[in-house]
Amino acid sequence: MGRGSEPMAALRADLCSLGVELEMPTADAVSGASHPVCGFFSNLDQILAEQGLVTQPLHDHGRVYGLRSTRGLHSVDNAFNNLESSLGPVVKGEDSLDALAAMIRRELRDVSAALAQEGAMVINFSEHPNVMVNETLYYTTRAPKAIYDYQILHRGWNHMSGFDAKAQNSPSTGLDFTRAISGLNCLLALAPAFIALYANSPFEAGTLTKYKENRLTIWPRQLDCSRMPGDHKLHRAPVRPFCNLADYLTWMFGPGTQMWFAAQRGQGKSISEVSLVPGDPPLLDFLRDGPCWTAPYGPGAAKIMTPTLQHLEEHQFAQYSDCRLRYAFKSELPELECFIALLQDRPDQLEDFFQENTEFCYLEGRASGATFADRELLDLAEEEVGASAVVSPSAIQYGLLRDLDRTKRLVAGHAWSDWLGLREQAMRNALDGEFAGITLRRICAEVLEIAGNALTKDQSWMLAYPLWVLRTGKTGADRALDCFERSGGPSETRLRELILARQMIPV
Repeated sequence: MGRGSEPMAALRADLCSLGVELEMPTADAVSGASHPVCGFFSNLDQILAEQGLVTQPLHDHGRVYGLRSTRGLHSVDNAFNNLESSLGPVVKGEDSLDALAAMIRRELRDVSAALAQEGAMVINFSEHPNVMVNETLYYTTRAPKAIYDYQILHRGWNHMSGFDAKAQNSPSTGLDFTRAISGLNCLLALAPAFIALYANSPFEAGTLTKYKENRLTIWPRQLDCSRMPGDHKLHRAPVRPFCNLADYLTWMFGPGTQMWFAAQRGQGKSISEVSLVPGDPPLLDFLRDGPCWTAPYGPGAAKIMTPTLQHLEEHQFAQYSDCRLRYAFKSELPELECFIALLQDRPDQLEDFFQENTEFCYLEGRASGATFADRELLDLAEEEVGASAVVSPSAIQYGLLRDLDRTKRLVAGHAWSDWLGLREQAMRNALDGEFAGITLRRICAEVLEIAGNALTKDQSWMLAYPLWVLRTGKTGADRALDCFERSGGPSETRLRELILARQMIPV
């Protein structure tokens, strides 16, 4: 890869804090069947303790579903057959990406060792290929998080549709609010490149699908049945790029959307003692209208709720597109009235307001399918290809945001509607996708060139996996399909053998 003409020194002022959320489908190491973990967190706790890490268990309804340590959060996603490790944050600096890579490597080894103690493994798929989702599976494997009952009973979601361990690799990259919306637009536009390079789920429920990245069918299946029209919109990219932060917040919380519950500060997704605003108005209406009577979601009495900016902060997760803007207000909340006035009368100044009043800001990429090293990959390619499989989405996102000006030029080179069209092509065809004469191979090559030019020479190995995929045309999905076609016997047997062959190997 060429290094380009722009010197690294020109980018050093834009170093980013980093983190990552890794979702990991689990399987029985003998049968290949989806495996809800049982003793995993006790095993992991012992492994972390031997490294001198102090942990705090997370539990609900008498069941442990995670551990918190100085490395991050070790938990489950929506169910016990899909692990989730949230690592970081790694403070910004020249070696932040290297530190994240080391943290990922250590986590994968520890997770693998803890699973081995109960005869299980992580598999290199972004969705377990052979799970029949039904109510029995749903209620026995679902994580003990009461928010799921709210999503089903109040919002009308088909929450069960995602319980075959659909898993993503979700990088988090810190940046200033002055650059956040430009970065968000770019990551939404370039999501097809991440989808294509990390396509890894061509099977569902034991059968071949029409997608190489079937994982991303989760959002329309879960949300398009919602009784809240805003939910139908907020898992899709906007029809045009956002003009500024005010535009983003209006898209997410303005006309045509419905707020979630109103919680006390710090509760986040915990819904104990939360309240519902009658009629589920747009969140911005709730914030503007002042104190109002609310009804308890569970037991309790009606009460008056006074809106504050903590309600805005606690709603930031409530869109399910390929990238989110994340932040936290400082402990002393800014005045809600000031926020409303800026939003209505001086929207271009809202970024400065957030920059002054928040602890951090980062972009959460959500497009990459979970991808790990397996035996076949390590046999086919150099070790650094396998070693970079998990860190590479973070390296790409880091590079794109460090050289944001060049990334913006790439995005501006095509119509926004073309980027939206490429996304469906990436899901279906990965690198072979094409829309309006634009090939995903070319877009992926341009993305990797920009990202590579923003990394140091010593960090370039972190792009070895996507560069190998681009050179060979073999995504995780393509390799799985090739292996399935080469093998003989009944389909069920071939799929079982494929799953067992795709055991994650930490490198």
